[in-house]
Amino acid sequence: MALEIAEASVASDGHMRVAVVPTGNPKSVAILKAVTTKGITYSLTPSGFNRTTTENTIDDPRLTLRTVLSRPGTKTVALELQYVYGSAEEVARPALAEGTTGNLVARFTTANEEDWAIGQEADIIPFIAGAQRKDAPTANSVQTITQTIYVSGVPEDDAVLVA
Repeated sequence: MALEIAEASVASDGHMRVAVVPTGNPKSVAILKAVTTKGITYSLTPSGFNRTTTENTIDDPRLTLRTVLSRPGTKTVALELQYVYGSAEEVARPALAEGTTGNLVARFTTANEEDWAIGQEADIIPFIAGAQRKDAPTANSVQTITQTIYVSGVPEDDAVLVA
């Protein structure tokens, strides 16, 4: 019997781009390249983009059945960011001031230095920015902020970018 083909993998280092799009169509390359869009990828710490999805369960019990059946329920999407702050070149903190609304656009598996382009795929996450919580300083570290990003609309995974 022949072995299955092992699909190629893409290193995560250097292969992500995250941007804050305050207004306009977040799938538009023109909007993604506009001065109002703020690239925050390299403001984020290595563990600073923490998106989780929890799928809730609906129990489906039946008369005398010894097994409680179940089915998928609603989904809860959460996002927490952690980013550096304190320099004169801050990007993330002003772009994500508490109460700010917009869309986060996250592109995976394409090199960061490759510009936004038509046909690329990215996740679109509508949001309201929560409070910016300064993290406790630690030795041999940098100043960081942790922030809850409230998902305010249905995220669109693998959305295809357009003109």
